[in-house]
Amino acid sequence: PMKCPKCRDHDLAATQVDEVTVDRCPACAGLWFDARELPRVLRLGAAAVRPLHGGRADVARDERAGACPRDGARLTRMHSASHPDAVVETCLECQGIWLDGGEFDALRR
Repeated sequence: PMKCPKCRDHDLAATQVDEVTVDRCPACAGLWFDARELPRVLRLGAAAVRPLHGGRADVARDERAGACPRDGARLTRMHSASHPDAVVETCLECQGIWLDGGEFDALRR
């Protein structure tokens, strides 16, 4: 199983949302989206994405550099193209995206 890039010792749990499998940390509520999954999930209706809500910002955890749970590459912080005030972490190798707890809710607003 993939490990949480922030908690490091927790396994990510698969959560099915429509036809997309999103990986979630049970401890910090962070979410991992493989390449091209996040835009698909953001287009879904409120009921479909309900399992992804929750978690809250944690400055210490948010500032911690994470490693990609897929390939171990360092995650790079960048502003979301669709939500410039939101900072997401992306793997430049596999194009996956990590959202800390609460950030998915912010992107849905």
